[in-house]
Amino acid sequence: MDLKLFVPESDPMQVYQAQDRRIELKFLLTPEVSHQVRSWAREQMDPDPHCTTAIGDSYAINTLYLDTPALDIYRKTRLGGTTKYRLRRYAAEPVLWLETKSKRNNIVQKSRTSIPAAQLPLLQQSEATDDLWPGDWFRQSIQKRGLHPSALVHYQRFARIVRYQNQHIRLTIDNQLAGQKCSRWEIPDQPTDRSDLYQGGEIMELKFHDILPPLFKRLLLEIPLISTGFSKYRTAVASNL
Repeated sequence: MDLKLFVPESDPMQVYQAQDRRIELKFLLTPEVSHQVRSWAREQMDPDPHCTTAIGDSYAINTLYLDTPALDIYRKTRLGGTTKYRLRRYAAEPVLWLETKSKRNNIVQKSRTSIPAAQLPLLQQSEATDDLWPGDWFRQSIQKRGLHPSALVHYQRFARIVRYQNQHIRLTIDNQLAGQKCSRWEIPDQPTDRSDLYQGGEIMELKFHDILPPLFKRLLLEIPLISTGFSKYRTAVASNL
């Protein structure tokens, strides 16, 4: 990781600023390096309250990605744009998160709303049944773009948090990544026809606002890490084409 990208040479005591937007940095981890990072994170950070010791201080994530029939988002065409549309379910919880996410130069913009899982069929209706339904903005967006289920991605996420400058910063490690094609409006808690997305490897993300926290700067200096632009969705689609 080249820290010069985040620490300007003109002022090495300062760190990169991004106009109060969320920044995500991704890294590829071998199992050996993952073990090293996890040990470091357990010493330096607090456990994410959603994690469970039953699966190694982690929680399960199941995500349904949407795209056009021509895979315009995957192919990054003009029609597809740069925003991903997805439905996220944590383990087997009866709640779904409707999300849009765009990323440019490591700066992330995300919008998300939760709905009961039983309301999933409402996304397929041409008109909202209730003007106050919180998922209507998402329904309108995906119908305007002609988006439908494209791929399912499953993985476990190790997560640690700590408070820095009145905000929570996060370190996550995603492992056991699996994906499959999917054309159905459903999000099972386990993959049925899985293919490994990154066999033997794991993906770490550092998530923070505005500046690279000193804690993460120490991590990047202490442990050799390989930065990446790895996309779970694009990898899932490519492995099933």
